[in-house]
Amino acid sequence: MTYEVIVEGYVLQVEVTSCEEALPSEYRNGSRELTFNVLSGTMYDGDGVPMDVYQMELAVIAESKEYVPMIEKELWFEIDARKRREVRWVA
Repeated sequence: MTYEVIVEGYVLQVEVTSCEEALPSEYRNGSRELTFNVLSGTMYDGDGVPMDVYQMELAVIAESKEYVPMIEKELWFEIDARKRREVRWVA
C-alpha cells in the first residue's frame, strides 16, 4: 500500500512493504512493526515552488535515524485513519 506523508518539509510517497500489528492481550503487550520504501518526494522552496527530491537524498532520508521515526509515526497515523474510514464505510 502506498501512502503520502509529510516530514520536515518533504512530501514523500512511501510504499509499506510489511505491516504487522499484534494487539495487546492478557499475557503480552502489543507491538507494531512496519517496513517501507520511499518511492519519491517533493520539497518546496521559499517561494512555494515544488522541486523533486533526488534519489540519493531519498535514500538518505529513508535510512536516517532522524527521519525514520517521523516517517513511521506518520505512516501509522495514515494506516489507522484508513482503518477507521473502512469501518465507517462498512457500518
